[in-house]
Amino acid sequence: MERKPEIQYVGQFYVLGSTAPQIAEKQKKKKAALPRLKRQSQKVIYVDPVALCGMAVAAVMLVVLILGAVRLEKNWERYNQVSESVSQLRRENALLEHNYRTFFDLESVRASAEAMGMIPREEAQNATVWVSMPLPKAEPTVWDDIVWFFRGLFAK
Repeated sequence: MERKPEIQYVGQFYVLGSTAPQIAEKQKKKKAALPRLKRQSQKVIYVDPVALCGMAVAAVMLVVLILGAVRLEKNWERYNQVSESVSQLRRENALLEHNYRTFFDLESVRASAEAMGMIPREEAQNATVWVSMPLPKAEPTVWDDIVWFFRGLFAK
């Protein structure tokens, strides 16, 4: 047991019965314990921003890939249509060229050309003519414009 400290009073202030009353120590009572609630497990999901950005970029690329495939399919259809029309035009051109060649009698055309004084290409003389073109006058540059300006500014 602990020893109680002695209280010394100064005589002038001491009056009989002025000591502080002793308070009996209360017995420690156990407080009623509240029932403990079971701790609920919380699921914490951590989000990595780099992974999230990567997934977003992958999703955008997937959408672009799908749109590109759709456009490619349409372009292939258009290519097939144009290719078919080109082959049809070539067939029509071959038919028209055949009709052109068979329509004229080349011997009658040659006879009428010779009657006008024309000669075949193989018999014509070839001549090479060299022509020298004059050089165009050089256009003034920015530096030439600046020099011209200052000459005019400081002219006497």
